[in-house]
Amino acid sequence: MKSKIIGLSSMAVAIWMVSVSCTHKPYHPTKSEREWTIDHEACEVWVREGIRDEPDTYDNFDEMRLIRQCMKDKGWQWERTDLLKFNKPTAE
Repeated sequence: MKSKIIGLSSMAVAIWMVSVSCTHKPYHPTKSEREWTIDHEACEVWVREGIRDEPDTYDNFDEMRLIRQCMKDKGWQWERTDLLKFNKPTAE
């Protein structure tokens, strides 16, 4: 009985984590989603070159934070998406 409760609660937590992680997507007012990849790769290269100069002063969290800041500087934002769209637009 106790193992069933643990299993069900673990499954509920896993489902909740997956549903929460799928609720945001990148947004830029003037660029397409395809350009996000180009900008992200450019930010990764720029950050990793900077880290190579002083590798002992940075860790993985610093790398992620710097890439996120670079993307923000390029104008990218994260917008909330509707996981379940209940209000569908009406057809014209």
